[in-house]
Amino acid sequence: MHTGPPSPDRDPVSWLLDVSHTLAPADLGDAVARAMVGVGATAACAYLVDHDQVRLHPFGAGCADRPVVEIAGTVAGRAFAWERTHTEELDSGVRVWAPLLDGTARLGVVAVDLVTAPDARVRRTIERVAALTAELVISKGHYTDAIELARRHQAMTLAAELQRSNLPPVALVTAQVAVAGVLQPAYEVAGDSFDYALNADGLHVAILDSVGHDLDSSLISHLVQGCLRNSRRRGLDLPAAYAVADEALADLYRDQRFATAAFGHLDPDSGRFRWISAGHPKPLVVRGTDVAVEAPTVPTVPIGLRPKKPPDVNEVVLDPGDTLVLYTDGVTEGGVRGGERFGLDRFVDVLGRVLVEDLPPAEVLRRLVTAVLEHTAHELHDDMGIVLVQRRDGEA
Repeated sequence: MHTGPPSPDRDPVSWLLDVSHTLAPADLGDAVARAMVGVGATAACAYLVDHDQVRLHPFGAGCADRPVVEIAGTVAGRAFAWERTHTEELDSGVRVWAPLLDGTARLGVVAVDLVTAPDARVRRTIERVAALTAELVISKGHYTDAIELARRHQAMTLAAELQRSNLPPVALVTAQVAVAGVLQPAYEVAGDSFDYALNADGLHVAILDSVGHDLDSSLISHLVQGCLRNSRRRGLDLPAAYAVADEALADLYRDQRFATAAFGHLDPDSGRFRWISAGHPKPLVVRGTDVAVEAPTVPTVPIGLRPKKPPDVNEVVLDPGDTLVLYTDGVTEGGVRGGERFGLDRFVDVLGRVLVEDLPPAEVLRRLVTAVLEHTAHELHDDMGIVLVQRRDGEA
């Protein structure tokens, strides 16, 4: 195995792939820097985004002296937000910022210093090394705490630890459908959670809000989310999935513990979205970039309260370009204590303004969350979860 940087005639991507198989996870950042020597880099550093999606943290012993980079107002932040490579001028040359994308889930950026601006071939090689780096961050992350710790800037509660360990990737984009999810407060979330799965029959999606804001709340979310996943994998329909989760929660907790939820299925071919609303806020539908409207919804009781009749299955048809937004009540109820709530009208207004910018789905959510946090002076008094689903036009 080659431990030094790749030779001038060796493809950096192939070199990094070869050394990665037995590479200690904590050494990944330094291996990426060595790989970039193959494109003429004088220095390189990988940065991982924190759970707040506010800052980019250097990863690797070789760049331990580099400062944390803010996403707002920086070239690195633009590369992360727009998921595109950007270049900035330095006194000694240029710095290329390439996004770290695991498929379409963004994990951070990589900074590559060069003497001169890269040509198309070098730029493409940098992007390919960055793409492989993102894949390795995910795969190596299963074997270590080093990658997770690099993303944290404060201690995480046990409830939040449980919630985050159960989440899918924050974003998925295909030619037909896109989905992204976010939870806040990043280090203290307890009751809110989300889930999705893109299967052969379409996109399955769920958002949950369990009663309370403690460890029990997190355990309730885990139980309900596990029930919905198990029902989905067993091929049960939506009413049956609701019944399974309701029975499991009611049997385990006999003191009226419950969870509100909205969960359903999108058929990307027809655009038909069918869902059950278990005491949850109505989904928002945005036609193209027009003003969002609440989808007509017949709710049932929250999961765990033993309904007296089967739940109604709601339905709406999304056209290509339409956006569906599922959210928990912590979004609209947020506000400075004694002040005005963020409210549905303000949420709809911000949503319309960010959608018109044609941002990546994950960036839409990041900006929505930023707007809510700014309104609350960054002091949320309830968990906040948002899931965004887009039906796309079939173009990659």
